[in-house]
Amino acid sequence: MKTFLLCALLLIFQNPLFAQEDLELSADEFPRVPATEPADVFDTFEIAPGFSLKLAAHEPAVMDPIAMTFDEHGRAYVVEMRGYSERRNEELGQIRLLTDTNGDGIFDQSSVFKKGLRWPTAVICYKGGIFVGATPDVFYFKDTDGDGICDEEKTVFTGFGEGAPKLNMQALFNSFRWGPDNRIWGATARNGGTITRPGDSSFEPVNVRGADFSFDPETLDFRAENGTAQYGMSFDDRGRRFICSNSQHILWVAYERSQVKPNPWFSLPSPLVNIPDDGAAAPVYRISPDEPWRIVRTRWRVAGVVKGVVEGGGRVSGYFTSATGVHLYWGNAFGPEFRNNAFIGDVGSNLVHRKIVKQKDGSVGLMATRPDPDEKTEFLRSRDNWFRPTSFTTGPDGCLYITDMYRETIEHPWSLPEPIKKHVDLNSGFERGRIYRVEPDQFPYPKIDSLANATDDELEGLLTHDNDWHRTTARRLLFERGKPAQPIAPTSPFPALLASGEPLLDKMDKAKNDPWMEASILNSLRTIEALREAWNLTRNSDHDSFTGKLLTMAGRSGDAGLLAEVGRDLGSRPLDSSFIGKASALLTGAGYGGKSVASLTESSAWKPLLEEASRCLADASQPLSKRKSAIEALSLLGGKEGQDQLQSILTSGESDDIAGLLITAIRDIPFLVQSYETIPSAARAELANRIGSNATASLQFLQRIQKEEIALVDAPASLIEQFRSHKTEAVRALAGEVLPAIASRSDVIQNYQDALTLETDRKRGEAAFTKGCVACHVSHEGLGIELGPAIATFATAGKESLLERILDPNREVAPQYQTYVFDLQDGTSLSGIILQESPEEVTVRMPGGIDKSFPRTAVQSMKGLGQSLMPEGLEATLSVQEMADLLAYLSSPAK
Repeated sequence: MKTFLLCALLLIFQNPLFAQEDLELSADEFPRVPATEPADVFDTFEIAPGFSLKLAAHEPAVMDPIAMTFDEHGRAYVVEMRGYSERRNEELGQIRLLTDTNGDGIFDQSSVFKKGLRWPTAVICYKGGIFVGATPDVFYFKDTDGDGICDEEKTVFTGFGEGAPKLNMQALFNSFRWGPDNRIWGATARNGGTITRPGDSSFEPVNVRGADFSFDPETLDFRAENGTAQYGMSFDDRGRRFICSNSQHILWVAYERSQVKPNPWFSLPSPLVNIPDDGAAAPVYRISPDEPWRIVRTRWRVAGVVKGVVEGGGRVSGYFTSATGVHLYWGNAFGPEFRNNAFIGDVGSNLVHRKIVKQKDGSVGLMATRPDPDEKTEFLRSRDNWFRPTSFTTGPDGCLYITDMYRETIEHPWSLPEPIKKHVDLNSGFERGRIYRVEPDQFPYPKIDSLANATDDELEGLLTHDNDWHRTTARRLLFERGKPAQPIAPTSPFPALLASGEPLLDKMDKAKNDPWMEASILNSLRTIEALREAWNLTRNSDHDSFTGKLLTMAGRSGDAGLLAEVGRDLGSRPLDSSFIGKASALLTGAGYGGKSVASLTESSAWKPLLEEASRCLADASQPLSKRKSAIEALSLLGGKEGQDQLQSILTSGESDDIAGLLITAIRDIPFLVQSYETIPSAARAELANRIGSNATASLQFLQRIQKEEIALVDAPASLIEQFRSHKTEAVRALAGEVLPAIASRSDVIQNYQDALTLETDRKRGEAAFTKGCVACHVSHEGLGIELGPAIATFATAGKESLLERILDPNREVAPQYQTYVFDLQDGTSLSGIILQESPEEVTVRMPGGIDKSFPRTAVQSMKGLGQSLMPEGLEATLSVQEMADLLAYLSSPAK
C-alpha cells in the first residue's frame, strides 16, 4: 500500500501533459477486494435501530440482480444484468423467477424464466406474463404451461437508444412501474430514442429524448412524459412521481404533461425539482474503504493527468456520486412515520440513504430531509465494497426488499483511464448476487395469500389497503379483468383555474407565496378573452407575483386595447410594491413582445406617482419597501429627472440599504464608474455585471485602475475576471497591460495554506462572506443571491476542499453551474447559468441573481465556457486571515 500511495503522489506532481499509455502502474498497487460469503455478510452491516436485515436470496439462486417485481402470487421476477459492463453482445442477461414455497420469507425455489437478453433493465407483471425492457426493445414474455420458463414472447416496442452514437450502459431505459392512471411508466435515461411498434405501420413514432414514457398495456398506446434522469423511478401513495440520477439523489416530477396545456404567453417552471434540503449531491457517510482505483483516478483528475469531472472538491467520497433506484416506501411493516419515505441506494458508497419527504411550509412544493439533520450515519451501510444496492421494492409482507448486484467494481468503463482499467476486473462478481429484506425487529412474518383468485369485490376492498403491493396489485388485476379502478389523481400543483365555489381572487391569495398555484392560474389563461376577463377580475387586487406575471402576458399578447386599458388603470394607483410589480411587468411584457411602450411610459397619468416617489426616496425615514418601490418607479417612468435623483441618492453616503437597487436602476454606466469610490463597498459586487457588460465602461474602469484612482484590491473579483475574458479586444488588451498575470492556482492555494490552521472568528467569517460571496450564495442568515450551490452543502466538505474550490473555482464545475454565453439577434450578449429552458424559451440567471428570459428565436449563437460563474482571483480581495474566518463560517452549521 505504501508503494501505491507513493506512486500516486509522484504522478500528481509530474508533468501532466503526457498520454495515458505513458502511465504505468503495477498490479500490486491495486490490491483486490475479496468477496464476503453469504454466511458472514451480516457482520459487515450497520442498520438503523429497530430494524433487521435478512437474506431473502443469494447466489447461485440469483446473480447480478438490478430490479425485481412481485406478481399476484407473491413470486418475484428478477432482472439479472450479467452482461455488465462490457459483455452486452454475449447475451448473458436473464430473468429469474424466485418462489417462497414454505412461507418463511426466504426464496427457496429458483428458475431461469428467460435467458439470452442483452442488458435487461426493467420488469413488470401483466396478465400472467411480464413486460421486460432490454435496449432497444420492450418484450412481453409469458409461461403458458406452468413450468416456470417462458414459452411465448413478442417484441412490443423498439427504438430505445436509437440515434445514440454509442450506447451508454449507464443510461439505459429502466424502472417499469404501474402508474396511478393504470398505465405502465418507465424512465428513459439519457440514451433517449425514437419508439416504434414492430408490425404496426399506423403507429406514429414517439421521440423520448429528454423524456420519460408511459404506455397502456392493453391498447399499447405510447406517449412521452416529463423527465428524465438516470436509474430509478417511483410513485408515492398519492400518485406523485420521483426520479434520481448519479448526483441528484431525489427529484420530484412536479407535474405531468397531461396536467397542463401550452400557453404562448407563460412559461411553466421546470417539472423536475431537486427537493433535498442538503443539496442534490448531498453528504453520505460510508464505512467501506475507498477503492485504490478510485483514489488514483481522483488524484489524476485533480492533477490534470486524465480528463474527467473532479467531484467533491477532489474528495474521493463522502457525497452522492452513484444514486440509484429511488423508492417511495408505503408498506405496512415499518410504521406510519416511514410512509412515503424515500430510500435511495448509492452503489459507489455501499449504502442506503433515507429521506423524509414532506410539504414545504405554505406551499404545494415538496422538500426531502434527513430524519435527523445532525446524524452522521445512514439507514443501511456496509463495510463490504461489494454491496451494491441497485433498486428497491415493497413486498407482499410490507417489508423493503433490496437488490444487491454484489460486484467487486461498479463503474462506467468509459470513465476508467486505461492504465487503471487494465488492473480492474469489471466482470468480478457476475456469478454472485443477493436480495435482502429489511424488516422491523421481531417481525412476525405474515401469511401471504395469492390474489390471483380473489373476486372483484375482494380486489376492490384492497384498493384502500395500507400496503403498496396489495393496493397496486389489486388495481392491476382489476384492470386486466376490464374493470379498472378509478385512477389515482396525483397531487397536482396545477388545480383547475375556476374550481367550483372558489373565486379567482381567493386563488390569487393562495398563489401569493405559492409559485405552483400561480403557475396553475397562469397556465389556464391562453386567449386574449381569458386575459381580459382575468384582468377585470384582478384589477383591484394587490398580489404582486400573480398580477405581475398576468400583465407580462398581457404585454406579450400585443393587444393594444388591453394594454391601454391596463395603463390607464395603473396610472391612478398609489405608490407601493404592488403597483411597481404591475407596471414593471406590463412594460417588460410589452417590450418582450416587440411592441412600442412609448405611449405607456410618457402618459401624464404617472405624474402624481413620480412626485410621490421623489418625496419618498429623499426621506430616509420611509420604510425600505416603499423606497425600493420609489426607485423602481423613477427608473421605469421618471426619465432624465428621475435618473438624476437616483444618481444623487447613490452618492449621498446614505444609500447603504438601497445601493444595490440604485445601481441596477441607473442607466448611465460611465457615471457608476466615475462614482465608484462613493458607492458602498457591500454593493460593489452588483456593479460588476453592469460595468463588465459595457465595453466603454470597462475601458474607463481599467484606466482608473491604471491611474491608481481605484485600488485593484477594491475591485470585485468577478469584474476583473470579466475584463480578462471580455468579448471586446480593446478591453482584453488593456486588461493585459493593467492587471497582474493570473497566478498559478496551485501556487495561490499553497500561499493560503495557513488559512487552514489560523485561529478563526465566525463573526469575521460572516463579514468575509458578505464581502466576497453574497453575489452568488445565500448566507446562513439568509442574505445574498441564490446563484451557486446552497451553503448547507459546504458544511461537510472540509476546509481543505473548500479552500481549493474558492481559489480554483474551475477545477470542478457541476453541469448545472457551468457558464453559457448567449449572443442575441439585437447585438447584445449575456452570460450566466441556464436556469430553465423549453423548446420556445430560455431563462438565464446572471451574476447578481438577475434572471433574463428570451425566446430561442432571439438567439444568434450560444457557447458553453465549461467554467464556473465564480471568478478566479478572489485572493486579491481576501487576506489569509479573512480566508481562514470564511472557511470557519462555511464549515459551521446555520444558527
